[in-house]
Amino acid sequence: MKFLLHSTLVATAAASLIACGGGSSGGGNGNNDPEPSMTSISIPVAARANGTDINCDAQLSGLSSDATNGVVKAFAIYVHDLVLINADGSEMPVTLEENDWQSGGVALLDYQDKLDSCASANSKPTNNTVAGTIDGTLAQVTGLRFTVGVPSNMNHQDTTAAASPLNRSDLFWSWQTGYKHLRMDVAPDGGVLKQDGSSSATYNIHLGSTGCVGDPQTGETVNCSADNRPTITLDVSDIANQQVVIDYAKLVENNSLLADDGGAPGCMSGPTDPECQGIFDALGMGIGENSDPNPGQTVFSIESL
Repeated sequence: MKFLLHSTLVATAAASLIACGGGSSGGGNGNNDPEPSMTSISIPVAARANGTDINCDAQLSGLSSDATNGVVKAFAIYVHDLVLINADGSEMPVTLEENDWQSGGVALLDYQDKLDSCASANSKPTNNTVAGTIDGTLAQVTGLRFTVGVPSNMNHQDTTAAASPLNRSDLFWSWQTGYKHLRMDVAPDGGVLKQDGSSSATYNIHLGSTGCVGDPQTGETVNCSADNRPTITLDVSDIANQQVVIDYAKLVENNSLLADDGGAPGCMSGPTDPECQGIFDALGMGIGENSDPNPGQTVFSIESL
């Protein structure tokens, strides 16, 4: 299967989750041991807000506790450790393809289709598909699991020397020397009123590991007190005809996009940032020392194509 970079072509490729065929199939190896069956897969991941597809031109509505409207300025998310789960509980890790959107087992999903935070008329590539191979078939698959973000062993590196898609400086925090596992910036109508009376044009959600200590440039190991990588598990019933959905409206349903009570507008993953509790609850994850988040995430779901 050929991975397609252009957004239009990617959308076509993402029309279904496809078992693209095996490199080999069962039939024995002369020792009465069945040979593994390799299956190529392409998993579509749609991004929406209250049913509206995410892109730079989309007018989003009914957002947050304010039921406000807004437009996207940035919308991207890293994922890794994708696993398909069979009915008997056995697991099939997905070996991701190596391409411009996937490297070292990490994939980037990016829905911002114009340059300069959507301010430009010039388009940029997007990606809404994760592609790889499993050692097995899709016949008994009843679930999938993945982790949001960049794994810790790859999280603190020089983006200028990293392979794509880990070479994105807009998805990297210099102050934590690590990646933004997730970046979703939206400009609500009327802007965001800050606690000091000033305003911001955008409400920014940047999820990343925090409390990081160590300088990777001098060879030190970097340790972070909060990894902030939610693991998402979803039930599937007909994986060949289903897709993953990210719902931004669910991510912010516990927050107000029109007012910020402290820190940078939105959530920068800090344990004392008042806007982060609602965001972390939606992701089913504790914040800081809080080990008791709301049960279950609400942002990711499965739907039929």
